[in-house]
Amino acid sequence: MPRRLDHHPLTPFAFLAPALAILGVFWLLALAQVFYYSFTNYTPFQTPEFKGFENYERLLSSRAFWVCLGNAAAYLLVTPVLIVLSMQAAFVVRARLRCAPGLRVLLFLPVVTPTIVAAVAWRVLYNEDAGLLNSTLAALGLPEIRWLTERPWTLVSAMLVTLWKGFGFYMMVFLAALIAVPRELEEAASLDGAGRLGVLRHVVLPSIWPVIALVSIISSIAALKVFDELFVTIRGAPIEHQTVVPLVYQTAFERGEYGLACAIGITLFAVILGFSLLNLRLSRSDAGAPR
Repeated sequence: MPRRLDHHPLTPFAFLAPALAILGVFWLLALAQVFYYSFTNYTPFQTPEFKGFENYERLLSSRAFWVCLGNAAAYLLVTPVLIVLSMQAAFVVRARLRCAPGLRVLLFLPVVTPTIVAAVAWRVLYNEDAGLLNSTLAALGLPEIRWLTERPWTLVSAMLVTLWKGFGFYMMVFLAALIAVPRELEEAASLDGAGRLGVLRHVVLPSIWPVIALVSIISSIAALKVFDELFVTIRGAPIEHQTVVPLVYQTAFERGEYGLACAIGITLFAVILGFSLLNLRLSRSDAGAPR
């Protein structure tokens, strides 16, 4: 009879210790430092001077912050479009077409493309003088669009890059969820007289609803803290055309106001946390799930 192996109650924590140490140093400690610096007048060349809520008062009275926060909220429009398109692509790939393997690779290719490379390539397409998009519009007799200099096209330009870059990843997530849906349930619904839309509404969507909620939360967080696409694609555009994270970058590294930048970062963290908790609560609600 094999001997039972007993372990110390703290053994699991010993295995978790390396990961917890890394998380504590590079996330919790960094968060605590940022939170402290947000109450100070801090630059790299002087000792932090405690200022209380002065940075937050400046922040709340700043027009640039509210405009950038509104742009971040508008950027959330990427999420529903991303969910719909990636889910439709997952249905196409799941249909067992002869071209499905090659199509899957083609649609996933943007995911493995570095974001900076993708943004630079899209910036060439957006070129207002000789870019492919404006050349096509001119050939069709349509007015050219100032993709990189005029609102709202500057924000739309970056949103298209985000959509193109994340589309393949979420397609694979939905594909995995669709493969896990039991075929027996779909066949039973079909035999009971449900058409394709009925099977989709009453069988498929309820089965993959947790995945839809997960994708909604993840893509929303990514949209609120987007930076690379904005920094490269619409480089040089006024800060009022961008979102909150580029404002943090400008405040810290161009104006040298690190304390104010930390306050903006903490405020954005609170907004993302609150929005994520609300999104999670709504996704768990029975009223939100398809019937």
